[in-house]
This record gives sequence, structure tokens and C-alpha cells, in this order.
Amino acid sequence: MGSVSAEVSRYGWISRSPIRDAACLTLVHEADTTLVARSFGADPEQGRNWSFEEFCEEAFACAERQSLIGLRTVGEWTLVAEESRFEGVRHDVLESASADTEAVAIHWDLDRATTLSHAVHGAVRTSFEAVLPEYRTGTRPDDLEVVRAGLPWHESEEVPLVLALAARVTGCELMPHWFAGQFLTCPVKSCEGLTTTGYPGATGDSGRARPVGNPRGWRA
Repeated sequence: MGSVSAEVSRYGWISRSPIRDAACLTLVHEADTTLVARSFGADPEQGRNWSFEEFCEEAFACAERQSLIGLRTVGEWTLVAEESRFEGVRHDVLESASADTEAVAIHWDLDRATTLSHAVHGAVRTSFEAVLPEYRTGTRPDDLEVVRAGLPWHESEEVPLVLALAARVTGCELMPHWFAGQFLTCPVKSCEGLTTTGYPGATGDSGRARPVGNPRGWRA
């Protein structure tokens, strides 16, 4: 039990980070940030290279009118970060991002509601909330049951717990050094006017949030 507790507690740093309150982190097994940005509906040609702190400040300032994503590649994976947004757990985004590969998205909000979604080759195989891992949706909802076995569900903080599971799935431990350096920050063109109900990624029409209206630009 001690080693499993340590496996989760190593992610306690998230409670001291700029995204401690609400965020979405998506790991895509693709090193080309341009491809990953486009799979999120973002335009990399409009991208700017900022530190993670600068990205968070801009994302917060634009939150009411424009969704921004910050991308950084570490090894074979690209981390897509969102501050207080949830593009990464929309089913259409996960299907696109994982079309020829694999993606794992972790989302938490101000109420600490925490979800994990896992997509492979264009299909969201499983998605569930950390407080109720017994209730899962997806094309193969039991796909991660062996992987998540042994983690202290119902006994740990949800965000570190789900980050520990993501590490088991991807082999990537999201530690502070992942957030050092420059993030390619891009506006998501399809986010304006999205109509969603329920938790992110579980909206009507197989979890697809519907864009209506025209996207606004981000701050100059």
C-alpha cells in the first residue's frame, strides 16, 4: 500500500501549480505539435511561444470569449494544456487527436470533479469520473480496468490519483519539468458558442459539443 500511496502522492505538486483549480491536460502520442494543434481545431500558424505562466495568464484573460491551448513536446508525446477549459475531453477532439495514435485526457474543475478519458485510433474507449470509476462509458469501457487496479480509489485526492493512472497508461509521469520551457499557444477556432450539458465529453450526440456562431480572436 505504501508504494501505491507514493505513486499517487508524487503528483501532489499539482496543488501548488498555476492550474491547481481547474484545467485539462491531454497527452497525445505524437511529437508534431502542429498536427496535434490542428486535431484540436486550433491554428498553429497563429501560435505564439510563451512560458507556461504566460500561457495561463492569457488563457484566463480570454476564458470568456476564446479557448487557448498550450502545446509542448516531451519525448514521443505532446502535452496539450488548458487552463479552465476542456477541449481535450470533447469526444470529437479526442477522436481527431487519437486518429492514428493514442491520447489520454484529464480534466478537473473548480468543484474538483475529475475525469479521465482514453482514446485509441479515433475511438474514445473509456471515460469516467474519479469518484465513480465503476461507472464508465466508451467503446471499450473496461479497457483500463487491469491498469487502474490497485490504485487507492475513494481514498486519495482525485487529481493526483488520475494523474497516476495516466502515467500507468502512457508511461509519462507529468512532473513540473514538463511545464518548463516554451509552450506553443494557439487559439481554438471552433470553441465559440459551444453548447454543452453535463460533464465535459459527455454531451449529447456521442459527447460532441456543437459550435455555433463565429470564433472571436484572442487578445493582441
